[in-house]
Amino acid sequence: MEEFSIGNWAWFWLVFFVGGTMGLGLYAMTKTKTDEDFAVARNSYGPWLLVLALASTIASGATFMGIPGMAYSKGFPALWYPAIYPIGIYIGLILSVQLIKRAGDMFRSNSLPEFLGQRFNSDFLRIGFALLSLLLIYYIAAQVVAAATTFEVLLGVDYRIGVVVTVLVIGVYITIGGSHADILTDAFQGFLMVLIALLITGLFIFGVGFDGGGVSAINASLESQDPTLGWSNYFSPGDPIFGSFLLVMLMFIAHLPFSMNPHIGNKAFALKDSKQLRTFLLLAIPIGSILGFAVLGGLHSRALLGPDLRPDAAIPALFVELFPPAFAGFLGIAILSAIVSTADGLFVSVAVIFSNDLYRKTFAQRIHPHKSQKEIDRIALNISRVATVGTVLAAIAIAWNPPEFLAILLWVGVGGIMSGAAGPLVIGSMWRRSTPTAAIASFLTGVIAYGVIYVIIGWQNPFAVAGVCTIMGSVVMVVVSLFTKPMEEEKLNEIFSPVREPLDS
Repeated sequence: MEEFSIGNWAWFWLVFFVGGTMGLGLYAMTKTKTDEDFAVARNSYGPWLLVLALASTIASGATFMGIPGMAYSKGFPALWYPAIYPIGIYIGLILSVQLIKRAGDMFRSNSLPEFLGQRFNSDFLRIGFALLSLLLIYYIAAQVVAAATTFEVLLGVDYRIGVVVTVLVIGVYITIGGSHADILTDAFQGFLMVLIALLITGLFIFGVGFDGGGVSAINASLESQDPTLGWSNYFSPGDPIFGSFLLVMLMFIAHLPFSMNPHIGNKAFALKDSKQLRTFLLLAIPIGSILGFAVLGGLHSRALLGPDLRPDAAIPALFVELFPPAFAGFLGIAILSAIVSTADGLFVSVAVIFSNDLYRKTFAQRIHPHKSQKEIDRIALNISRVATVGTVLAAIAIAWNPPEFLAILLWVGVGGIMSGAAGPLVIGSMWRRSTPTAAIASFLTGVIAYGVIYVIIGWQNPFAVAGVCTIMGSVVMVVVSLFTKPMEEEKLNEIFSPVREPLDS
């Protein structure tokens, strides 16, 4: 009998992966009765399961393909990214998640845009942040590109067929299972991702594939190809991303509000009890940081396989080179699961923008004021599912032609969201004195500045642009708050008070 190839094994594992994912989706459907179930799965899961779901959602295809792809192209200076992004993300999460969980549960918030509107009594902020969050479609497209690339490298499937298959699989189980499907599948995928990141780290440290082994062998190979790739280069002079310490610091600042992405911040609503937040955060920091080690695979792949790969294919190609077909196929599909673990949460967040933030909270009472809340919730749930289908089509269109760097595509959308969210959500979660006027001014400053600098001026480093705009929005938030009327003390006590019974929605 002819031995199975890597592609055969990858198809074998893919059947198990899709079957298991669909099974969890069907189970999640039994738990999804209302729009709130679809949107946030409120108070349903403990910290261990939820932290794996959070880590896998943050990691995404960029962590296992996009960031290693940059390391493959730019060498050791690219290690700045995984060195600083977990610190920035989890500092921002620590600063803001306690209020988001406590007040969000009290007000029955189904999304971060809804929470922002409730925090500042502002329909403008709720609707504005909801519309801005539609930029998540670029984030979704980045995950689809990563998944389709995996299909292409491991399964021998045409890239565009991979695009279609990816979005259809995700679209089906999210449409039926919502946030419950997102969290359950992400937790299992997060566990796999931690194991793969540790495996990649071990391969790099021992220099597997090189005579004599060790990191020095990898470095010697990189320097023989291009001296600027080696470990003696702390920065890449002239590079728009890693060219200087200032650019790296702007990248760090840009990641401080990263956890305020709607598909990440809403994970706090699913935590069973606010008292579990401390355990949740203590687990999230080390587990999330481990996933960044995947960048080492990009250096290893460049050193071992040379400069002729498409950068985002570095990790799958490394697995193909180093492992027997059965194991390489399994690892490739596990990487695919890492990609899916972020994309599914994004699908939910975009759907909730339409069903909750726009329909239920903005237009429902105007369109049909005599319908009961139960009827409105049922319509909202159906809108969530229809919006998921629309998101599938949009993701296919954007991902149809792959970009040069996956991580850059991802940040085209994320940078705009972070620029608008930094002041209202991060500072507004820490500082009682923050005012609605300041929140609106900060939101507009961050969004407009991002559009002007990135689109009109043409500064094509979305990390640096987002970092600058985050600083601008935060400064405006503080200054305008000091010169405008604070919110009523009764409202502030309601927002910042200890846990109480939830208010009626």
